[in-house]
Amino acid sequence: MKKFFALFAAMIILGGSTCAAEDLKFIDAMGDTGYYYDADSVSNDSPDVFRVQMAVIKANFNRMYTYDVRITPASRTYEILSSKILSYDTRAILEVDNSRRPPQRYSDKSEMGQMVRLILYGD
Repeated sequence: MKKFFALFAAMIILGGSTCAAEDLKFIDAMGDTGYYYDADSVSNDSPDVFRVQMAVIKANFNRMYTYDVRITPASRTYEILSSKILSYDTRAILEVDNSRRPPQRYSDKSEMGQMVRLILYGD
């Protein structure tokens, strides 16, 4: 029984360290789907362009979709540079796609627009 508790405690500590590596900030939700960005991943490519890791979590499917995104706020465009599909609870990588997508426009009311506003202005 002591071995079980020791293993359980180790799983909690190791599981916590995986989650601590992320600083997911909530953007919005629709049903069982949540939209987040990793505040620790925000970096500037140039004064007018920044990169960020976005996460879409589909709780009912135990899936987490992460996107490496380059955003140009002045033109309201974003470009997905790569993406991953993970098992949400274990963070095991199930699929990786390193193909870049063409730049897309976003609106202020979209999840992308809300994220940009949170990153740039904190609201």
